[in-house]
Amino acid sequence: MSASAVGAAGQGSGGLAASAMNRFAAVRAGYGVLLLGAPGPVIRLYTGHLADPRTRMVARLLGARHLAQAVATAGPAGRAVLALGVEADLAHVASMVGLAGWDRARRRAGLVDAAAAGSFAVVGAALTRRGSALPSQSAAKGQLGGLAARRQTVAAWLGRWLLPMSLRPPG
Repeated sequence: MSASAVGAAGQGSGGLAASAMNRFAAVRAGYGVLLLGAPGPVIRLYTGHLADPRTRMVARLLGARHLAQAVATAGPAGRAVLALGVEADLAHVASMVGLAGWDRARRRAGLVDAAAAGSFAVVGAALTRRGSALPSQSAAKGQLGGLAARRQTVAAWLGRWLLPMSLRPPG
């Protein structure tokens, strides 16, 4: 692929950027489903110990958050939608680092989960920088297009208060 094609795709014209966003949402959704459906084995993998009921419940809640965020960022998402997702991931990182510092028994799980959330934040930030301020109009048609437009409207409203000036949507 030529440099001009990569640059054009990175500007929200579809192609590479849309494909990368969809893969990113699919990976996040898979992680969310895994935490929702099988928190015990995931926690055992993270920590080497069996998970207690409270830890399994928290893992399921985090799985639901990841799944909801995957749905919210799937398809033609604008920069504001993606940037808000990055902020959610960074808040997740901070909470897990706090857990690791506060609860010695859950330290390893907190640090591993912070690394996972940090990875999502880094990829989300890269996609935010590559994406356009608004999703392409050709991608937003029909009922799904209406949902995408509402998602963008909500993200723009939230972005006025929550996003850095450089990532705020126009208007």
